[in-house]
Amino acid sequence: MDTLINYLLEVSVCWGVFYLFYVVALHNQTSYQYNRFYLLVASLLGVIFPLLEVPLDTATSSPINPSAIWLDPFMALEAPTATEKTFQWRWDYFLGFIYGVGVLGITGYYFRQFLSVWWAIRVSQPRLSSSGNYQLLHTGGNFPTSSFFQFLLWDNTQPLSAAEARQMMAHEETHIRQKHSYDITYFTLLKIVFWFHPLVYLFERALVENHEFAADAGALQHPAANRQTYSRLLAKQSMVSLQWTVVNHFYKSKTLKRIKMMEKNNNIRWYRYALIVPVVATLFLAFSCQPDTEELEQQAIAESYEDVQSQLKDVGEQLNVYTNKYFENGGGLMDAMRIESEKFLNAGGPPPSREDVYLNVFKEVASSSDYTNIESLTERQSTLQEKLRGLPDADGVFMVVENQPAPEGGMREFYRYVGDNIKYPKEAREKGIEGKVFVQFVVNEYGELTDFKTLKGIGGGCDEEAVRMLQAAAAWNPGTTDGKPVPVRMVMPITFKFEDGVDNTDKSVSAAEKDESTKKLEETVVVGYGVKK
Repeated sequence: MDTLINYLLEVSVCWGVFYLFYVVALHNQTSYQYNRFYLLVASLLGVIFPLLEVPLDTATSSPINPSAIWLDPFMALEAPTATEKTFQWRWDYFLGFIYGVGVLGITGYYFRQFLSVWWAIRVSQPRLSSSGNYQLLHTGGNFPTSSFFQFLLWDNTQPLSAAEARQMMAHEETHIRQKHSYDITYFTLLKIVFWFHPLVYLFERALVENHEFAADAGALQHPAANRQTYSRLLAKQSMVSLQWTVVNHFYKSKTLKRIKMMEKNNNIRWYRYALIVPVVATLFLAFSCQPDTEELEQQAIAESYEDVQSQLKDVGEQLNVYTNKYFENGGGLMDAMRIESEKFLNAGGPPPSREDVYLNVFKEVASSSDYTNIESLTERQSTLQEKLRGLPDADGVFMVVENQPAPEGGMREFYRYVGDNIKYPKEAREKGIEGKVFVQFVVNEYGELTDFKTLKGIGGGCDEEAVRMLQAAAAWNPGTTDGKPVPVRMVMPITFKFEDGVDNTDKSVSAAEKDESTKKLEETVVVGYGVKK
């Protein structure tokens, strides 16, 4: 809903600027075809510009491996208990209902007018004009003199002199020759979509007025045309009122203004049309090419984030050299650290930190120079990891925060919700599909669960069901850093299994894959327990 409101605001700004420029600079110009083109294109660009996303900087940064806080796995059994959901009315439903009623109402209104014109054409038996450019039909007073695409509807009951009839005919022939009915149809469709927007009607009124100026100018170019006779004809018919908006008819525009425009000389100020270029360029840059400030900030953060990641990788590789030198592999190091931890605990002292155990293990076996290097690298690693805690990724999402996001009522209550709402898909049951689905999502700064992505799925509808269940979940308490709510990326494994029992082993994602995804979260403590329903 916020996106739609922002779009409408941007459309309003574009239309407002375009219309104001027309009123100030163009509406009194006698270059009617240029004005017509401007009004049509400006109304269309006002709709398109806010939809465009043209990046100004095409430079790309190297991809960042995804990280997330991993929740404990949850098991979805074959036949969970389904809960009945009740419909809740929201205010955006009300606005959607009002909009739909408006669209239907205005569509019906214009459909009735088009139908009436079509019926008038059908019953009047049109015949091809002498010029062959249109079809002429007599309405017998049942329909006013007007034009509709290639049809000229002529009210043969009008009390007109031969000269007046020729000039009125020339006026409508200009409408047909310049294809003004296509413009009217375009604005009819635009009004159906934006029926609530006043600027649409202002654009349409300006266009219809311009049509009449152009048709008047075309009528005066007839060999038998007389400006005074034509002006008297306009004044004579000024009291006629008609509301057929889908056709171009002789009495449609303001009489006095039409006469005034006919008296004007064709001294077109072309520099005014040149001013259109900076107006269009400004709006294009503002709404289509303007890089979002937030995106620029995130790009700068991402570069810093990548730099920290790169440095951490280098430090890790250097430490691995010493690990392989003194312990042959990581497993040997972990065994030595376990034994060292037991020494601390047997001595009755407080539990040691991982860094202390790590350094003590190397202190016993490494040379003095190597130990000095290991100590320096470990300190550097700790500094970089601490720095990493305060940096989001390229999307502005955090992986490590001071306070992790948590559902209302705690993780047990959330897993209870999962058990009540997850369904074992029919296709998966029929095909005997089992396994784990890993769904990644972001808990944004408002606590909403967004940006769902299946990291690894098993098919059979299980992937979609896992995402559906999480999308329907209530908002969480957002994660915080420095006392401020921030978006946090998380991953939830969901096991789909037929037989009883909870399988906490990871058979879908290899240890290497999981380590790659979580290597930035070595010290993260995952809180959450699967509850079998």
